[in-house]
Amino acid sequence: MRTVSSLILLSTLTVGCADSADRPARWSYIHAAIIQPSCTTAGCHSGLSATAGVNLSDRQGAYTILTGRICGAPPSEIDPPGNLVKPFSAATSRMYRQLIGETTDVMPPDMALPDSEIELVARWIDEGAQCD
Repeated sequence: MRTVSSLILLSTLTVGCADSADRPARWSYIHAAIIQPSCTTAGCHSGLSATAGVNLSDRQGAYTILTGRICGAPPSEIDPPGNLVKPFSAATSRMYRQLIGETTDVMPPDMALPDSEIELVARWIDEGAQCD
């Protein structure tokens, strides 16, 4: 009985932590908590496979690939061509559209991210997609 009670408590705490509003919309957190475990698996965007030439395993390199900007560099007035993230606009960012399944190349392809993680990525983008 004690084990069942412990499992119920643990699952309740885990669900409570999953709310995107309770987690920071910072690049360092998003990369460690979402990108690393969900996107850099062996068959996707790791250093070994780099599907479509995209390697997201390194935090700073992933930021540059997604935004077209260098982590820590001053913001540019011009958006780089072909970037997957358009700061301040999740709705027009290719990465976000792929995560919600709006495009044919849904990411990640094996299992969709939980809505709370997609919401956190969208919040990061809408807040300017800054690198910390």
